[in-house]
Amino acid sequence: MSKSKLDDRLDDRTVKFTDYAIDKYQYDFSNSKAKSVPIKLIDCGVKGLKLTQYKTSRKKYFHQIFWFDGKSDYWSVGEFIKGKFGIKDCQTKVIQIMKTHTDDNGLWIKSPKITAKQQKIRVTQAELENRKMKTVGECIELLCKGGFPKIRREGTLTGKSIMDICLHLIGKNKRTKLLDHDDDEYGNGFVMFRSCKVYNAKKPKDWDDLFTKFPSGHGILKKVSGKVLTGVSMYDHPTFSKYLIEELTPSLIHDYLDEYPRSWGTKRKMIYALQVLWEHSKKYMGRTKPLNPTTKEALEVKLPGVSKSKNSKYNRQKNKPDQMQKMWVSLQKLNTKHPFSAEAIMLEMVSGKHGNELTKLKKTDVYLKGNTDNSYGIDNIIVLPSGRIKGREEGYIFITEPVQFILNQLDELYKRPELTKYKFIPWLFPSPKSSPNSWLIPGTLEISQEYINGRKTRITTTRECWKSMMVDTGLRNIVPRMLRKTYSSLSVKKLGSSAEARKLTGHKKASTLDIHYDIHDTDQIKEYAHKVADSMDWTKS
Repeated sequence: MSKSKLDDRLDDRTVKFTDYAIDKYQYDFSNSKAKSVPIKLIDCGVKGLKLTQYKTSRKKYFHQIFWFDGKSDYWSVGEFIKGKFGIKDCQTKVIQIMKTHTDDNGLWIKSPKITAKQQKIRVTQAELENRKMKTVGECIELLCKGGFPKIRREGTLTGKSIMDICLHLIGKNKRTKLLDHDDDEYGNGFVMFRSCKVYNAKKPKDWDDLFTKFPSGHGILKKVSGKVLTGVSMYDHPTFSKYLIEELTPSLIHDYLDEYPRSWGTKRKMIYALQVLWEHSKKYMGRTKPLNPTTKEALEVKLPGVSKSKNSKYNRQKNKPDQMQKMWVSLQKLNTKHPFSAEAIMLEMVSGKHGNELTKLKKTDVYLKGNTDNSYGIDNIIVLPSGRIKGREEGYIFITEPVQFILNQLDELYKRPELTKYKFIPWLFPSPKSSPNSWLIPGTLEISQEYINGRKTRITTTRECWKSMMVDTGLRNIVPRMLRKTYSSLSVKKLGSSAEARKLTGHKKASTLDIHYDIHDTDQIKEYAHKVADSMDWTKS
């Protein structure tokens, strides 16, 4: 006996009560004008539970039909999302409601709809009393106004770190073109505002003025210097910025991170920006704070098996002696074209310190022979103030013969007529790009101490000098960070142990020096292999 059309239609509106079946089920709306259709759940075991699918969105919701106050009604249990809200979640939620809303005979004595509405009002009132209920976007604004404090220590992030996290918080936008940064003498960074002629934007008065000029969703850049930008910042994201900070979960954060293809390095920086934001926003969460969803444990962060960064190949490389000699000779010639930059690289070669630490040195940090007026009470050293070095612990460089050679070369530079004026700049490596006119307080002939002590009068990068050196020497596949690895390896080799070498390199742990900085080239490893092989007397019989 053939089925009737009514039977066929009813079969189309039934589905087994399993996650797999519900996920695969799709109603054919092609011949239907209805905006939604109710679907019967087979063997669900819950009275009145139905599934509804909507025509436009194709989303599926669990609804429970109930009889209360003399009429039929329904309440929405939740949207079916595989892996997030399935049949077990649905059953648990419905059973809990029925326990408190039905009597012993299974009759409804309270309406779930009214309860949900009242609960929402109570929660909202309680939240308003105990919490500030800030969105991600609002918390980003408050973080900016708060000066970007550190997560675990007193003080603020460095200026460079602030700009790095601003890229992901408020960047890829015209507003970041109005920002500049610097550090104070203790290494605490701060933001300064500036105008931007490219976008015809005046200098903002403060953060409120900046966000008024470029509110969320406005001023987004699609391309910078010919490079196409993907995605938008957290502040400009139409959905992510609207979440309450307390609503953030690891899954929501993952959805945002995975919205566009991104490298592991980019994701790591975005996660750090979120960690800084969360830490600063805890004050707006009331007494009962949710678990931190930005930690590596919560996000289940896994390190990449193989680094895809194009510069990762330099992680285990150092310069050979002949390369160092070519670079040393070349830089002495290049100080005509790149004054102060060449000397900065040379000091990095003979001290093993980070280049960005050396460019923050001042002339007053140099204590020549006979000058012991420093915290160590010794002469012939260059003090590295704690506020300007990576580990935030004061250190020093002994003025050895190569270091003295560089200091002498710096003195010779000031004898050039065009460079004499930079003798008044406090930095050991002043920037030749700064002009005396910019040093003056506007409208006066008085030098601005704040300006000449700022980052605009010192070298912040030696990139151009490095490129010229590579062209002059013909060297390839070398990067500045290999200089510190070369110095560290040489120190371990000459002193005999990493425990002694780290006194020069500044590493806190000898293990760090052993693993990441004591680099052995293939010739050394080959020599080691032959030495071990020669000791295998049993192979010679």
